[in-house]
This record gives sequence, C-alpha cells and structure tokens, in this order.
Amino acid sequence: MALQSSFNIESTISDSTKIESNGYLDDHHKIQSMISLNSTSTIDVCSTMENAKLYETINELNEKKLVKKLDLRIMPLFCLFYFADFLDRANIGNAAIAGLQTDLNMSSTQLSTAISAFFITYIIFEIPSNIILERTNAAKWLSFIMFVWGLATLMTAFVKNFAGLFILRLILGAAESGYIPGILFLLSKVYKPQEFSLRVGILLTMATLSGVVSGPLTYLVSSWEGKNGLHGWQYLFITEGAPTVLLSIISYFFLFDDLNEVGWLTEEQKRLQEKRIMQYVDANIHSNSNATLKTLSVALSDWKTWAFGIIFFLNSINLTSLGVFAPVLISGFGFDTSTTQLLTAPPCVTATIGILLGGYLGGKYNCRSPILAVGSIIVAAAYLCLYLLYDKWALYSTLLVVPIGI
Repeated sequence: MALQSSFNIESTISDSTKIESNGYLDDHHKIQSMISLNSTSTIDVCSTMENAKLYETINELNEKKLVKKLDLRIMPLFCLFYFADFLDRANIGNAAIAGLQTDLNMSSTQLSTAISAFFITYIIFEIPSNIILERTNAAKWLSFIMFVWGLATLMTAFVKNFAGLFILRLILGAAESGYIPGILFLLSKVYKPQEFSLRVGILLTMATLSGVVSGPLTYLVSSWEGKNGLHGWQYLFITEGAPTVLLSIISYFFLFDDLNEVGWLTEEQKRLQEKRIMQYVDANIHSNSNATLKTLSVALSDWKTWAFGIIFFLNSINLTSLGVFAPVLISGFGFDTSTTQLLTAPPCVTATIGILLGGYLGGKYNCRSPILAVGSIIVAAAYLCLYLLYDKWALYSTLLVVPIGI
C-alpha cells in the first residue's frame, strides 16, 4: 500500500526566511499548488506573494523622497497642534502673575488646587481616550478633543471665581489627556523606529517653544489691562483659546487615520510606505490594532511598561513644575512682574536645545538610556543649587540649566 502524506508549507522567500500568512490578505493573493512526489506523497504549498513583497529590497532613493514628503506634509501640522496643546495647558502660571489670582480673590492653596485639577482628569481619561482613538476615526476624535480644550481655554477668560476656574481646568485636562498619545500613535504608523525619535524630539520642542511665546505674549496683553473692561490675563486666554478652536476645525480636514486613505500620496508611495513599516511591526497587529482589555492586560503585565512609566513620571514632575510654575519661581527670586514674564522665555530656549540634541544623539548613536541618565544627573545637580543659592541672578542662571537635563 502506498503511504500518502500531506504537508502544509508556509510561504518562504529565496533566503529561506519564513513568513507566516496573514489573515488580512485576500484569498486571491494566495497561490496553492499540489506537487506529487514519486506518486506516493503530496505537498500543499500556500504562498503569500503580497507578504513576500514586503521583504523585497527597498529603493533607498525612493524611500528618502517618501520620508521627505511625509515630513513636509505631516510634521508642520503636528508641531502646530502640539504647540497649541502645551500653550493652553501651561498659561495659568503666566496668568497668575498677571493678576488672575488677585482678581479672583484666590488663596495660594486655591491656585495650586486649580492648577492640579488639570492633572486629575488627565490621568483618569488618558487611557479611555486612547481606546476611543483606536476604535474610531483619529481625525474626528483628535479634532473633537482639540475643540473642547480650545473652548475651555477661551471660557477661562470669563470665570468669576475659584469654582469656575477649577471646573474648566478639569475639562481641559480631560480633553488634552488623549491628544499627545494620539499624535504619537499616528507618528508610530508613519515612521520607522530609527526615524521616530528625532520626530518626537522635534515635537517636544513645541512644548518648550510654547513657553518661549507665552511669557512675552503675557507681557504684551498685560498692556491691554482695562480695555473693553477686561483684565490682561483675560486677553491671554482669549488670544490663546480662540486660535485653538479654529485650529481644531482645520485639523479635521488634515489629520488622517490611515495613510492609504490620503490623497497626497501616489499608489506607489502608499505601497512603499506599507512595505517599509511592515518590516518593523507584526502585520496582524498593524492591520487589526483595536485596543481590548486583553491588550491592556498584556501591556500592564510587562515590566518595561512600569519601568518606563516610572521614568516618565519622575521626569514629568520636573517638566510640569518648571513649565507651569516657572513664572512663580522667577517672581519668587525677586524680579518684578514685567521682568518675570520676559524671563520665562530663556529657560524654554535651553530646553529646546537640550531636546533637539538628545533626540539627535539618541537616534544617531542608539544611546537613549545613557542620555536619560546624564539628563537626570544634570537636573538633580541644578535643583540642589536652587536650594543652596540665594542671589536672584544665580538662581535664575541655575534655572536655565534645569531644562537641558529634562
């Protein structure tokens, strides 16, 4: 009796690299052939041609042109959105120096509570917001939450007491909670890992550049004190909130959920983009990335999630305290109000330099951990000096060093 055996062979490419077939491919992409061996055995061959194409050599020149096009179409807008995000969340520090605390008859404790309210809802809604992002259209969701926080910023100009400010800060935190992770999620679908860090570094400079603008802007609008019956700090929230509302409408038409759906890439460029990204991520996850309780459980059970979370938490304490309370700190050094508003800009400039330098070195030499370690040492040393020094210019000079490490 002839012995018959059947074998299922997964698709392979010429270098014997094994590639599993992916469920998202249509059946017409699969080629099945039956090969008889000595009339005694048969082999079923299932070859996924589309998957094999992902591993073909990518033309370096075409890829560079594509990345340049992606940069020109995506990064300017993302930078503008990121800039608006941080400008609207950190302006309360400048507003406090400009008279908000006095005009609303708030104590220092109430001011600190109002500032902290932002982070309460930010923490609560960050994960739910990103689950919604992955299950809906990114352009619609991110544009919506930008509209909400822009409106909350605009309405802050008309609060009459601590309670009103506290509520609007809660709304602001809830709205902004999903925006930065959402933008980073979209970038991760566009750039390869070695390209990603520099782009994130560029985005982070928008946070510091918003600080460069916020101080001088507050100085400018303070001169409008009393015009139309409004205080200078009220004009600050109006001039920062209204453009964000307008920007949210613009973002609806320019944000994307999938690059395969945009009209500014050719079909060839879309295939090239898919090919270069799919070589770095699991195809099944990339094509079916809906967040579930299971994926959340996997993420929370990974020790690296907690390690990076702790690092980010500690770094955020420094970043937030400096970004929000820098005007209060500088004023406490002994500078007058007008000078304080102008002196909030230089620390943001040094922060911008530090971020760009760190992002460049981390991407070029793949040395992100040493950069984090050196930055932490710089921050710790600078904070120690802030504790020991007394001269206002010495304190301010030290404050310029802190952002470099952050």
